[in-house]
Amino acid sequence: MQEDKSVEITFTHEGKLYKGWATPSPKRNKINEPRSWRVVLNNVFFGNLSKNASDNWVNDEDRPEALTEETGRQLNTINAEDDARLSDI
Repeated sequence: MQEDKSVEITFTHEGKLYKGWATPSPKRNKINEPRSWRVVLNNVFFGNLSKNASDNWVNDEDRPEALTEETGRQLNTINAEDDARLSDI
């Protein structure tokens, strides 16, 4: 069984607290970050987030754009802070 690589995320957006986790794809981009993340917020599947050619976060689910962008900012923080841990994926 593969080790769970999920990371916890917690943030507030527009006055609402979001708690959940994000699981990185094993596929990497050109700068060795996960190509996408499977995200669950408040026990609901939020979507698979990835960056487009303009380096903006996009979601494969129909979710509010501002919430997708904020979730992406949280993932950027994970990419920056946990790079050593994620490199083992």
